[in-house]
Amino acid sequence: MSDLLVDTDVFIDHLRGAAALVPGRHRLHYSVVTRAELFAGNTATNLSSQLLAPFRELAVDRAIAERAGRVAREFGVRLPDALIAATALEHGLGLVTRNRLRLRTL
Repeated sequence: MSDLLVDTDVFIDHLRGAAALVPGRHRLHYSVVTRAELFAGNTATNLSSQLLAPFRELAVDRAIAERAGRVAREFGVRLPDALIAATALEHGLGLVTRNRLRLRTL
């Protein structure tokens, strides 16, 4: 069983009915940045909380913050994207995303 970090865009697709999120053969995680992005959007707060509940939330620590800064500088990506990419890198997780630029950073 492999561990994966699910990007915000995948959760948004799920909320829009475009894709189902089913753990299946993988243990799924998300960044606390994803929680912030979902709560900043138009989705009802309780719906976002229910969606995230089955998955493990990963915090941003010093190592992730520093790596995200380097990723943002080197690849010219927005800080939230860099934080999510750095979280996957620091935890040794595969990243599930539709964002091709974020995939290139990994």
